Parts: sequence; structure tokens; C-alpha cells
Amino acid sequence: MINRRPSRWLRHLRLIAIRLWQLRRVLVLVMLYLVLFGWLFSGDRAGDVRPTELYGMRETPRWREPDRDHWCGTAVNGADLFELCRFAMATSVSVAVVAVSAGIVLALLLTMPLVFDPGENRFAWIERVSGAGVILPGMIVMVILAGGGGGGLRLVIPGLAWLVALMLSPLLCRWFREGEDGFEIVAARVLGLSRREIVIGRVLPSVLRRLPGVFAILVPVAMLAEMSLSFLGFTGDRLSVGVMIARGQAYLIEAPWMAIYPGLFATVVVMAFSLLGWRVSAALRTGPLPPLL
Repeated sequence: MINRRPSRWLRHLRLIAIRLWQLRRVLVLVMLYLVLFGWLFSGDRAGDVRPTELYGMRETPRWREPDRDHWCGTAVNGADLFELCRFAMATSVSVAVVAVSAGIVLALLLTMPLVFDPGENRFAWIERVSGAGVILPGMIVMVILAGGGGGGLRLVIPGLAWLVALMLSPLLCRWFREGEDGFEIVAARVLGLSRREIVIGRVLPSVLRRLPGVFAILVPVAMLAEMSLSFLGFTGDRLSVGVMIARGQAYLIEAPWMAIYPGLFATVVVMAFSLLGWRVSAALRTGPLPPLL
């Protein structure tokens, strides 16, 4: 009887299957996350619709109350409010995803050069700067900068990215410290591995594995910040849920659905992203995050 060893490809496929089974909860949550993204971006594109076109005062408004054809009613120009909410929410999600992604990259760029420094106080200046950011609320700075610069995405996205980086950098510093204190790191030092090899091969992968959970948690927070700025009129002349709520208040007596339904729509979407984000973070074992995050 011939004793054959399993082929290399078969072993690799078996290891992949085992790894996928271990990550089944994360994969299911990620699929739900992507489904929610796809649903938001699958609606009718509103193109270059401006708030003034939808909420401008008209002598003969064409709005309609909510009915079977239009679940959330219509705007002043007769456009379906549900599709407008979905388009506006997709824009807010896009801004949040770009800002949070850029903020995570900035936080890594701030902390990575200091990781290779063997000194104990290498992260001190980052913690001091972040502490000053906690004392001075970041949203106030965002409002001042956006209002003084005339608003627009060119100010909102970089501003949110820097706020994310400012709040996330101390957390990354803590994770790098914790990663350097593990038993595997002590064993690697005994074996004579250089600090560069230890950081790149052992510490950095453990930190990077937690970042998807941080991303999933921060996206709904950035969505709320973007909608707050758009409600105040600091995101430029574009359609956003905050703008829809602010402009809809002018028609609160004649057509209350134009202010109420965008708020309800945004609440449901943000809650869905928040719940999925916390579940993704728990499945990836990201660990407790600071209250500001």
C-alpha cells in the first residue's frame, strides 16, 4: 500500500479553508457592510442637483405628500425624496470613508517613524499634542476653519482626516507598546533579531489587523460630523442630508416630510453602520477604544 502525502496545493487549500472558517463571523459582517454600501450607491444618481433647485421658493410648488409611489413624499420640484435622501447619504458616506481612510494613514505616518526608536519617551510629543486636541474640541476648530474658508469638501475632508489622525495616534502608540511587551517579542530579541525585523515582522501585523475594526467604528462618527457641518452650511453648495434637514425647516408647516424624513433616514443608516461597526470591531478583537472614538 502506497502512503501518499497530500500535495502542496491541497495543503494550502486546507489552510485557507480553515482560516476562512475561523473568520466566518468577520466575513458575514463585512458582507452586510458591503450590502449596505451597495444599497446606498445603487439608487438613481441625482447628478449635479443643488439644494437651491430642490428647496428654492416657487410660486407653484410641485411637492406631494407621502403615498405608495413616493414613500417619503417629494421635494419642491417634484423629485422623489427617498431617492434624494439615498443619494445625499451616499455622498456623506463617501466623504466619511475618504476622511477616515486618510486619517488612519496619517496616524500611521506619524507613529511609524517613532516605532523604530528604542527610547522609552519616543511617543511623548504625540501624546501631548493629542492631549491638547482633547482640551480644545476638534469640531469647534472644524467649524471655524470651514466657515472662514468658505466651506467645501476641500476643507471638510482634510479637516476630518486630521481630527481622526489626532485622536487615533495615541491609540496606535499604545498598541505598539503592548506589541513590544509580548512573549514572542522577548523570544525574538533573545534570538538576535534586529529591532526593524521585530517591528515589521511581528509588531506591525498585529496593529494592522485591528485597523479594519477602527475604520468600521469611525465611519459613522465621521458621517455625523459631515452631516453636522452640512447642516450649518459649511460643506459647500452640494446635496447633503444636513442641508436637506436645514432647508426643509422652511417648509415645516406646508410640507413637514421634507425635514422629518431625511432626519429619520439618516438616523436609521447611521445606526446600521454603528451596529455593524461595533460588531466588526468585536469580531476582530480591536479592544476598547477611547471614549472620543
